Amino acid sequence: MFALAALLMVGATAGQSLTIFTIFIITSQMATVQQGPLMILIYSENYPADERGKRMTTPFILTASSMILFSLLGGWLLDRSINYYHILFVIMVFSAAACGWATNRIPSTPLSTEHVGNPWQNFSLIWKDKLFGYLLGSWMLLGLGNLITFPIRVEYLASPEHGINADNATIAFLLVVVPAAGRILSTKVWGSLFDKLHFITTRNLLNVFFLLGIACFFFTKNIFILTIAMILVGLATGGGKIIWSLWVTKIAPHEKVSSYMSIHMALTGCRGTMAPFIGYWILSNSAPRGVAFVGMLLIFVAIVLFECVRHNKRFEQ
Repeated sequence: MFALAALLMVGATAGQSLTIFTIFIITSQMATVQQGPLMILIYSENYPADERGKRMTTPFILTASSMILFSLLGGWLLDRSINYYHILFVIMVFSAAACGWATNRIPSTPLSTEHVGNPWQNFSLIWKDKLFGYLLGSWMLLGLGNLITFPIRVEYLASPEHGINADNATIAFLLVVVPAAGRILSTKVWGSLFDKLHFITTRNLLNVFFLLGIACFFFTKNIFILTIAMILVGLATGGGKIIWSLWVTKIAPHEKVSSYMSIHMALTGCRGTMAPFIGYWILSNSAPRGVAFVGMLLIFVAIVLFECVRHNKRFEQ
């Protein structure tokens, strides 16, 4: 899949029309995201259950660090000339190819058709495994609560209507640099907590940080408090990436973790697509604080729902 993504990105840069570029770049991203359900099986095969969180922290720190560096490089190049986008695609192509080479060297076993069915069979896990379906529903509320506020943060900071009217440098600092730093600094801690604490405890600690981040952000115009809010979001994101990537290993049979992960990823994509439209619809009928109230309410409901299954025996396996 990484090799296919690299080839498709080559096609995106070689094409001379917007239609060709759009088709190739979208399909390259479709190929890239397939690594999610495949990598979860590699993690479960190669890492002991009580070390998966700790083992995953270094890759996530490197990911966040490279994201910062590549964003800065990309912005710097494109500010000088839009034609330099070819350089960025060359870096992306070589990165995808390197990922394919490295992944091919990781010990793994072929997926069994006995345990990994067709998309409909995987989708049916939502109602066949009631705990899994319940957690997916709770996660959907949590994700929507977070995601509807993400694009509104830019609106809140940039629009003179809301009284802040921040410049681009301030917006980039608050929304990119601060949370990325919080994510990098907290990832090791969250990896250890994922291994040692009850799944629900770790999940709801993260939820509280997300909720507090929203509460501190949308109810102030003070840059210092806004920075604190984004630190909280960054701290939550540091653990959120780990628990998002590994949580199905807590409840899924070993041989079916990729099937469980595929459904989790599909629903993540659904809420990621819907959330901005919902957020802006709420904003058009109220104000940024209205979006914040709805987001906080959804996260609070998710916290309660997660707590309701704390004592399920499958978490003790």
